[in-house]
Amino acid sequence: MSMSISLGGLNAAQTDISTTSNNIANVGSTGFRKSRTEFSDEFYADPMKDTKKTVGAGVTIQRVAAQFSQGNLQTTGNLLDLAIGGQGFFAVAPAEGFETGNSEVTYTRAGAFGLNKDGRVVNGAGQALMSFPVAADGSTRSGTTESLQPVDVPQVMGQPRATETVELDLRLPSDSAMLNQQDAVPPTNPFDAADPTTWATRTPVPLTDENGAPVEGEAYFIKTVEPSAGSTTTVYDMRILVDGVEVPANGGFGTATLSFDELGQFIPGSGPLNFQDNSTNLNFDVSGSVMRDDTFQVLRSEHDGQVPAGLNSLQVDSSGTIWAAYGGDDPIALGRVAVANFTNPQGLRPLGGATYGYANDAGETNLGVAGMGGMGLIRSGSLERSNVDLTEELVNLITAQRNYQANAKALETSASLMQTVMNIRG
Repeated sequence: MSMSISLGGLNAAQTDISTTSNNIANVGSTGFRKSRTEFSDEFYADPMKDTKKTVGAGVTIQRVAAQFSQGNLQTTGNLLDLAIGGQGFFAVAPAEGFETGNSEVTYTRAGAFGLNKDGRVVNGAGQALMSFPVAADGSTRSGTTESLQPVDVPQVMGQPRATETVELDLRLPSDSAMLNQQDAVPPTNPFDAADPTTWATRTPVPLTDENGAPVEGEAYFIKTVEPSAGSTTTVYDMRILVDGVEVPANGGFGTATLSFDELGQFIPGSGPLNFQDNSTNLNFDVSGSVMRDDTFQVLRSEHDGQVPAGLNSLQVDSSGTIWAAYGGDDPIALGRVAVANFTNPQGLRPLGGATYGYANDAGETNLGVAGMGGMGLIRSGSLERSNVDLTEELVNLITAQRNYQANAKALETSASLMQTVMNIRG
């Protein structure tokens, strides 16, 4: 009996040493939770036996329990390094397969995240950070695992769109002395972009094609009518070149003209300004144009073509909302980091990699967001170190070694007594 008790003590002490050694080995592991070995005594007695005279049966390992105390936060400067200051776990799942329901959500305090090749926020093991969907202004609410989704950070935002409408407000000269090289009103020769004597002035017009790529456009203006005794109207013809090729005005059945009265005000409806061929369809709004005794100037130039905007900046606030700014627009919310907590975190199933799986002993899963319902706040640019106190673990290691040696001595003594009994001669 004493030998089995001593052997059980040896096994228990060995487990204690292993647990302490594992804690020491992971002192630098991000988000690692230390464990402790919990023991209880064994006692067996016959119901009719006097328990006051019964010796216990030794020791048993009750459990190796993870300790979920807060670890120190270390600043890293990497904005996707996240830490939770307070209670809660990050929810993660394999980056591939979550949308089809073929992967399990697991939980961790290790928040070393980054972007994979697809722009998905993942940790070093390739697990995707789970979030709640949000509106562009960041509004969201707590949910269940059915509403979780991975966080994707697109490198560009917006759908490409070809230019169809151009708003072009101009200041055209009323004095024919300001027509640059145009030789007469109207010009002597037909319009030729390469011949500056056939036009008064020109300006670049920014355009985009159906893929959102920039297209080179140019607008040319030709003074064709001056005020006379019979009319106070001044007329400019407008020509459009796209990638160096002239686009016919009004489907090729007319000219595009800008007419101004004696005060230099644009005359609405003086002519439709549409330019169209097999690949281009442009409508110009020049209603804000004026004519003055001054040089040519573009007052405003805008178009409805759209180029997808590139990612300018990314940030994560203390509530876990991930904000991205594209182009010169205001930041938009891409998701809000899901934070999970449990009635009994020690009941979680350790999976390695500072990650835990759900088990019934953990109780109810409470999914929420940082800063609400008792959840801690998110710290961007920081990582939570392990909660291992190295000095404490070294003391525990010495204690466990002492216990091991004491049990080994007890086993040696039991063996010696057994040998003595075996040597007794009748």
